[in-house]
Amino acid sequence: MIKHSLKNEKQRVLASEAGWLPISVILLLTFLAYSGTLWFHFVYDDRGQILADAQVHYWRFAPHFFAERVWSFAYPNILGNYYRPVFLLYLLINYKIFGPYPAGWHLVSVGVQVVVTFLVYRLVRRIVGDRKTALIAALIFGLTPVHIESVAWISGVTDPLMALFLLPSFLCYLSGREPGVYRRWWLAASLTLYGLATLSKETALILPMLIFAFEWLWQKKVETASRWKTMFTRIRASLLPTIPFVLLTVAYLAARWNVLKGLGHSMTPLAVSTIILTWPKLLWFYLMHLIWPFGLSVFYDMPYIKRPGLESFFLPLAGLIAVGVGAWLWARRLEKTLPSAKRMVAFACVWLLLPFVPLLDLSVLPVGEIAHDRYLYLPSIGFSILVAMAIRRLKQGSKQFLGLPVSQAPVVVALSLVLAIGTALQDRYWANDLTLYSRGVMRTPDNLLARTNLGNALGEKGYYAQAINLYRQVLARDPRFWLATYNMGYTYYKMGRLREAERYLEEAIAINGVDSDEYFYLGLTWLKLGHVKQAAQSVRHAIELQPDGFAYHFAMGLIFELEHNPQGALQEFKKELKNFPGETGALQQIEAIRAEQGSSIRK
Repeated sequence: MIKHSLKNEKQRVLASEAGWLPISVILLLTFLAYSGTLWFHFVYDDRGQILADAQVHYWRFAPHFFAERVWSFAYPNILGNYYRPVFLLYLLINYKIFGPYPAGWHLVSVGVQVVVTFLVYRLVRRIVGDRKTALIAALIFGLTPVHIESVAWISGVTDPLMALFLLPSFLCYLSGREPGVYRRWWLAASLTLYGLATLSKETALILPMLIFAFEWLWQKKVETASRWKTMFTRIRASLLPTIPFVLLTVAYLAARWNVLKGLGHSMTPLAVSTIILTWPKLLWFYLMHLIWPFGLSVFYDMPYIKRPGLESFFLPLAGLIAVGVGAWLWARRLEKTLPSAKRMVAFACVWLLLPFVPLLDLSVLPVGEIAHDRYLYLPSIGFSILVAMAIRRLKQGSKQFLGLPVSQAPVVVALSLVLAIGTALQDRYWANDLTLYSRGVMRTPDNLLARTNLGNALGEKGYYAQAINLYRQVLARDPRFWLATYNMGYTYYKMGRLREAERYLEEAIAINGVDSDEYFYLGLTWLKLGHVKQAAQSVRHAIELQPDGFAYHFAMGLIFELEHNPQGALQEFKKELKNFPGETGALQQIEAIRAEQGSSIRK
């Protein structure tokens, strides 16, 4: 009896180890596919959000994260749409650990992707009930190149970070549905994680709708005498579990309203008809990127559709309808052999489509910024489930390879290789700003933002002539393109061509006079030209717009020194040191003023 028990225990342990091996291999492959990013630099918004934002460098600013929007440090007087305090806390924690060195940041981003991949495995295994389907779905999700923007770009971690809380929140909700003494604890855990998800990125607000969809699809059918009463009973039964989440959503929206002065603000004035007419082409674009995630870029040419045309509206709409009908027919066919397959397909489709709902109001997105791969992070979960289910429906036999029927294993292996190679080859464009924006200009030659950003990257490398040439190309197309105008002035300032810098910085202020840096650098330009009074007025205005701007108070201190006002200069240098502790320039100026004052007293 003892030998028999030991034998059974050994078999159980071996089976458990074998169960962990496949998902462990998938997680390792996911890490390896994105491991090239560990050598990448800070790119795109990273330097603005991480290096230039003093608030994510010091713990004392942490409470401010819950009372301010993401970009308030740079644009305190401009309305915004991003309330993400948990994301800012994430930046603060990372900065305290890794400082201004990107390798550690990238390691954490890849780690988050690996953890979310495991959570996708747990979710699919729980929903579908088939371990192999869950493994295939996790493999697709972990390796797809669609996630490059969210993983290789440090500041793009908002979607993986949100999923890191959203997925376990849903899993805890599922555990709380089961009978037991811990149901309230599971609900409390689910609500806590949901709260963290919403404070990471607002897309998490889809969770109550996901819960409603799950309850609707999985609830037991209850027939009543009246068809309408049956429908009402079913709706009521599906709504009740969402109530705690809806109440938490209301609390979040109240906090968001208080911080943002509204739920959201229009960034690009668009007619409702234009928004609706753009939907089919935009959604078709996203579907094609899920199916064929190659030729990726940080920018895409996605124009607003103002009038319905064959290629711009009717063909994408027809394609979406055809895909929807095809999914419905496929689900009905699966139902004949597997009764639960229809609801699984339906739920995967819901998970695929719901994350796009917050993106349908195109007016809240900047012009030319309505299409990005990062918006596919959550939808790709639903897509991965559908592809995994399709592969598992391939003809099965007794022969197996890698734990799968021989008809399925080659498909999984080939798909894994294609996705992994696609990720490893395409993520290199995110290595630095120069490669990123060069890729953007190559893929979208008419995109003014891509061309301007490439000019910025060249200017930072000292290639001023090439940068100026790119700005001129942009301004030839749109003379009032503010970013190119401002950067033209800034580049001329760095080149020492002060008259040209003065001209373009003044033009930038005339186009959009709400950015503090344009006043700051115009003030420095005037200071170098010897116009001290004008310089003082311009730098003061920059400080009014952004009291915590880097070197703003330092510049004002220098101006006070030129005006023979040592006390005023001393106060400004102290303010600079308070905003940026350890800033050696301000510290040296303070010591010099105090030494001079002490010398005067001794005399």
